[in-house]
Amino acid sequence: MTGVIYDETQTPVIGANILVAGTNVGTVSGMDGRFSIEVPIGGTLEISYIGYEKRTVKIDEQSSLQITIRPMVLDEIVVVGYGTQRKRDLTGSITSINAKKINEQANTNAIQALQGKVAGVNISQDNWNPGATANIQIRGRRSMQASNDPLYVIDGIPIERGINEINPSEIEHMEVLKDASATAIYGSRGANGVILITTKRGKSGKTSVEYDGYYGVQTPLRQLDIMNGAEFAEFVREAYRNVPSNPYGSATPDKAEDQKNGIFGKDPYVMESVMMGYDEAGNYNPANVRSFDWIDAVMRVGNIQNHQLTVSGGTDKTKVMFSGAYFANEGIMKDKDYERFSIRTNVDHEINSFLKIGTSTMYSRVIENSSGNLYERARNMNPLASPYNEDGSLVMYPGGDGLAINPVAEITGRQTQNKRNRLLSSIYAEVKLPLNFKYRFNFGLDHRTARDGKFRSSMALGGSSAEAEYGGNSLDLYTFNNILYYDNTFNEEHRLNVTLLQEAQDFHFEEHNINVKGLPAEYQEYFNVGSASEVRGVSSKLTEWRMLSFMGRVNYALMDRYLFTLSGRYDGSSVLADGHKFQFFPSASFAWRINEESFLQSALFLNDLKLRVGYGKTGNSAISPYQTQGNLALTRYVWDEQLQISYAPNSMPNSALSWETTGQLNLGLDFSFFNYRLGGTIDYYIQNTYDLLMPRNLPIVSGFNSVLQNIGKTRNSGLEVSLNTRIFDKKNFKWNVDLMFYTNKEEIVELYGKKQNDVGSKWFIGHPIEVYYDYEFDGIWQDTPEDRAEMEKFNANGATYEPGLIRPKDQNGDYRITPEDRVILGSPQPDWIGGLTSYMEFYGVDLSFQLYANVGGMRYNDMVLRMEGRWNSIKVDYWTPANPSNTYPKPSANWETPPYINLVYYEKASYLRMKYITLGYSFPKALLNKIHMEKARIYTTVQNPFLWTSFRGLDPEGATGYNTPSPTTFMIGLNLGF
Repeated sequence: MTGVIYDETQTPVIGANILVAGTNVGTVSGMDGRFSIEVPIGGTLEISYIGYEKRTVKIDEQSSLQITIRPMVLDEIVVVGYGTQRKRDLTGSITSINAKKINEQANTNAIQALQGKVAGVNISQDNWNPGATANIQIRGRRSMQASNDPLYVIDGIPIERGINEINPSEIEHMEVLKDASATAIYGSRGANGVILITTKRGKSGKTSVEYDGYYGVQTPLRQLDIMNGAEFAEFVREAYRNVPSNPYGSATPDKAEDQKNGIFGKDPYVMESVMMGYDEAGNYNPANVRSFDWIDAVMRVGNIQNHQLTVSGGTDKTKVMFSGAYFANEGIMKDKDYERFSIRTNVDHEINSFLKIGTSTMYSRVIENSSGNLYERARNMNPLASPYNEDGSLVMYPGGDGLAINPVAEITGRQTQNKRNRLLSSIYAEVKLPLNFKYRFNFGLDHRTARDGKFRSSMALGGSSAEAEYGGNSLDLYTFNNILYYDNTFNEEHRLNVTLLQEAQDFHFEEHNINVKGLPAEYQEYFNVGSASEVRGVSSKLTEWRMLSFMGRVNYALMDRYLFTLSGRYDGSSVLADGHKFQFFPSASFAWRINEESFLQSALFLNDLKLRVGYGKTGNSAISPYQTQGNLALTRYVWDEQLQISYAPNSMPNSALSWETTGQLNLGLDFSFFNYRLGGTIDYYIQNTYDLLMPRNLPIVSGFNSVLQNIGKTRNSGLEVSLNTRIFDKKNFKWNVDLMFYTNKEEIVELYGKKQNDVGSKWFIGHPIEVYYDYEFDGIWQDTPEDRAEMEKFNANGATYEPGLIRPKDQNGDYRITPEDRVILGSPQPDWIGGLTSYMEFYGVDLSFQLYANVGGMRYNDMVLRMEGRWNSIKVDYWTPANPSNTYPKPSANWETPPYINLVYYEKASYLRMKYITLGYSFPKALLNKIHMEKARIYTTVQNPFLWTSFRGLDPEGATGYNTPSPTTFMIGLNLGF
């Protein structure tokens, strides 16, 4: 009997013990994981390896085996700040996501892999353009003015945003540090949580070559229902019926009136489109009205592709991993595309028994093109008009409207191209010292350059002179770490681990820009701004800051049962005022592995039961450099017919600005039952943030509107539940299901040192930081005796209501709509978030999918309903005498937007999304061995196929609800290993 032992990554396991059950016959696996042993048919093999679950295999008539062993869950190594720990030793709230879970779907960026899989994390797309970043909040928002983004740390080096440029396929695992006992070691940088990213590294053994790639097409998941030509024509007629002068008298379409009144403008193409609805007898058939689909004209079937080649291997002394990747996405809008090239090299080398060095280096180049929000422009266009003349040339103003510039012309006439280069590199040296000490030096560099170009042709600007902008920036962030470790075990019952850190960071950012008008040769776009006749603006800027930090952490374990962690970090930031630059951030946590107690030894179904409690403080210095000093504003004026410049104070200095501080208490329970078949985590937390950096209003006589001060308090409290199950775990049938539930209550506790609301800023005690505060929609005024009697009471107090207009709710019943009638309608923050991820394997076939729910939030669905009949609109059930709608007001040529129209934009934005469905097939090992391959898998995936919501915009997860449609992606992929 021969066989091969693999780990969960399909890497051969060296030195695994193989024993024939009930005998002394045994062997160990060799360098390639292979073994040979005599075993009778019907016998059983027992496979064991340190840190891995014991595996038993019953032998039938096969002559060769491929056996995969799983790591023991509690012995998994988890990355924590400035080090690693076994999962069983964690005392803080940390969630780990491995490469397999990251790559269950084809992610365009690493953050997408966390959505719906990590409790306590709220992730949403800012927009759906190619290369768009995701917004991420860990346990809610703490700050009202400063950034709430988490800190990203890649291979031990903190970086300055830009996570989109990291190829997800390069990541070995990610850890999300959520509570203060886990994040306090990052001090001020960890105030909003920390995401640790560890990239793949080489392993000793034979060289492996892997290819991962996919190609897909994209179509919009949802489209706005826009009025066609006939519907728009009737909408225009209705708008003119509702004006006192009423140039359109008929209640139904009339050919003569359409021709004489000119309500459709003077464009002959538009009038021809309208007249096509009439036959020779003057009978109207709306189906015959010509209509142009403007949205279709600016959209396309998008495509997306990714290709990555990875080579890794090494010896016991030197391990190397190299990868190169190409990613491209032509979006579903014709003007938007994104392209990324990246290479990575990770090297580890043991010089001798006590010295080890290594490096991690990534270079990426991103090219991003866009011309603006074409979708919005297209959906506003008159559907009776055409973008083309009879000769095929583009019309500048379709429909004859001087403000309606042809969006088809803007596809080439408006261009914005951003090019970004990034070098992310770190080197380390690790020295083993006597007496169980170890020293490590890290140096990290995050270097970025960007070139931004914008061009607006005369066609895109409606005949005005062409414009261009040309600029760029460069960023350098240097990080230096000196770390001293001590790790020892005493009397087999006491384990002590000490970490001491000194860290320094230096940030340098330069930017420049020039804005010109009057380009003589438009084909040169923004590449020759010196030829322009007018320079509209020139600017340059330098920003610098530094941080100096000292940290200490002590981990102590008694009998592997009682676990203690103490840490403290002393941070100094140059952006704060003298005397307030340094702050100390302590934390303490304790964990009790209850299942190790004698009274639970008989509970064989229990694998793990650990209680955690922790408290810590973190800070936030997220203000702009130099803000404590105030600044001057440049002013230009004419004196004696000469241009002069002057400088005047622009903001008030505050020499007392200090840190925002968050104190957080966390209670957690980790559990695992039935041989790790059911496991999970429950966490409850409460965090209080005080000394908020906020602008405080000042009397105007002071010369300033406000001054930035440390005032105000916020609070977040929440519950997180994560469950993971191995429903089936057979040789040829595996089914895992992971569940996640998260709820967070965000509230303002105090403003300006008082328990008073700031209505002007829409900040209210006891409510989230961002709320929708407005009048409440109470339907549409109807032409009924009851409503007319009510309208008279309001109109007697100065209102001008009439049937067909929006009725705001009179909260106090005084028949006046005043600011006191405004109420809090809702908040973008959801009541709860949930996720369900299923992964199944059956004889080489794998099927996985994920459901994601976001429930209870509200969105301002800014549909921009222009109701005067000039612009096209979303198809809505608007009020007419014959259709007394109670949801949308009547159109009227007297106004572009009816009074209180914004009240219909507030919508509940709960949704359930099918994030992806993947079906794959892995070819059997026996076949692959014959062709000298390690793995071969083909798969097909559909991303974002279904969305269930009552939200009427394009997507409730987007920034406004109607921007660019979210795409559904159909792709096919291939994973190969040699």
